[in-house]
Amino acid sequence: MVDERAVRTGGRMVFFRLLACLMKPRRQRLLRLAAVVGYAQVTTVIVIPQDPVNITWMLPVFLVCNWLAFEEGWLIRLSAAMLFYPIVAALNFILHVTTGGVLDRWFPDDLAGLTAKNGAITSLLACAFTLFWLLLWKLFARRLDGIRGTLDVRSWILLDVICAASMAAVFSNIYFSPDKSYLMIPGMIACIATNIGSMDLAVHLADSIRSELERKNLRFQQDYYEELERNQLQIRRLRHDMNNQLAAVGALLGEKRYPEAEEYFAQMTSRTDRAGGTPGGRRFCGQRMVNALLNLKYQEASELGADLFFHVDIDRLLGVDEISLCTIFGNTLDNALEACRKMGPDAERRISVKARYAESGYFSYEIVNTKQNEIREKKGKLLTDKEDAGSHGLGVASVREIVERYQGTMDLSYTEEEFRVVLLIEC
Repeated sequence: MVDERAVRTGGRMVFFRLLACLMKPRRQRLLRLAAVVGYAQVTTVIVIPQDPVNITWMLPVFLVCNWLAFEEGWLIRLSAAMLFYPIVAALNFILHVTTGGVLDRWFPDDLAGLTAKNGAITSLLACAFTLFWLLLWKLFARRLDGIRGTLDVRSWILLDVICAASMAAVFSNIYFSPDKSYLMIPGMIACIATNIGSMDLAVHLADSIRSELERKNLRFQQDYYEELERNQLQIRRLRHDMNNQLAAVGALLGEKRYPEAEEYFAQMTSRTDRAGGTPGGRRFCGQRMVNALLNLKYQEASELGADLFFHVDIDRLLGVDEISLCTIFGNTLDNALEACRKMGPDAERRISVKARYAESGYFSYEIVNTKQNEIREKKGKLLTDKEDAGSHGLGVASVREIVERYQGTMDLSYTEEEFRVVLLIEC
C-alpha cells in the first residue's frame, strides 16, 4: 500500500529545493512554510481537459508563493514561474489523462469500483509526480545552483520569451482540448521538453557569463605579469647603466676631478628619478588576483598623472569570490580613471579606494575620484558623454548585479568636483 501523503511530501520538498537553486530562500520560516503549503496546492492541482479554472487560478498562487518563499527580484520570481509552471500543468494533465483512461478498463462502473479507481489514480499520480521531480533534481540540481546571481537581466528575459511559448501551448491545449484528450499528450510532452531544454540553456548561459568573467580576470593577471616583466627588464637596464656610471664617477674621483664628478653624479641622479619606480611589485592586499589588478590600475594612474590611494584590508574576506571582487574594483577604477582623463591638463587628479572586511561580517567599499565633466541623469539613470554610448553603463550594471546577488547595497553620489561609489555587502 502506497503512503500517498509521504510520497507527495517528498515530491514537494524536491520541487521546493529545485526552486531554491534559482532563488535565495527567505530567512523567515513562517513565510517559507506558508509558501510550501501553497506549492502543495499548485503541484497537486487537478488538470482536467476543457476545465480552465484550476490551471488559471494556480498560476497567481504560484507567483505569490515565490514572493513569500524567496528574496529575489520580481523578474527572477516570474522567470521561475514561467519555467516550472508549464511543466507542472502539463505533467498533471498527462498523468490524469493516462491513468484515468487505463484504469477505466480495470474497474467497474459501480460506486465501489469508482472509489477504488480514484484511490488507485491518487496513488499513481503521487508516485509518478515524485519520481519525475526527483529525476529532474538529479539531472539539474547542481547545474542550476550556479545560475543564481549569475544570469543578467537580458538572459532572464530571453528565458522568459522561450518559456512563454510553452506556457501558451499548455493553456491552449487545456482550454480547447478535444473530446479525445489523449491527442494532446504529444503537445504536452513537447512543452515539458521545451522547458527542460530552457533549463539547460540557462545553465549554458550562466557558464558562459562566468567564463567571460574568468577570462577578463585572466587578462588582468596577464597584463600585470607583462608589466612586472617590463619593470624587471627596466631594473636590469638600470643596474647595468648604474655600474658603468659608478665606474665613470670613480674614475673622475681617482683623478681628483671633484667638480666634474659632482656634476656627473647630479646628472645621474636626475636620470634615475625620471626613470621611475617599479609599481608592478607593490602589495596592496593579500588577494592575489585583486592585488594584480590594483597594480595594473596603479600603473595606469601613474601614467595619467593621477594620485591613486589604496587602503585595502580584505585578506580575511571569504564571503565574496575573487572574480566578483575584481569586477567591483576593475569597473569602478576604470570609470574613475576615465573621469580623470577628461580633466584639464592642470587639474588635480585624485582617486581614493577604501575597502575592508569588518569583524561584524560586512564588506565595505568606497571609491572617490575627482572630476570636471557634468553628470546628467534621466529617470534615475546616469547619462554618458562618451562617444561610444552603447558601451556606457555596462561596468556599473555589472557591479550592481554583484551587489544584488549578495543582497548588498550600492550608493552613487556626486558633487561638482567629486564622484563617489559606496558598497556594503553582508558576507
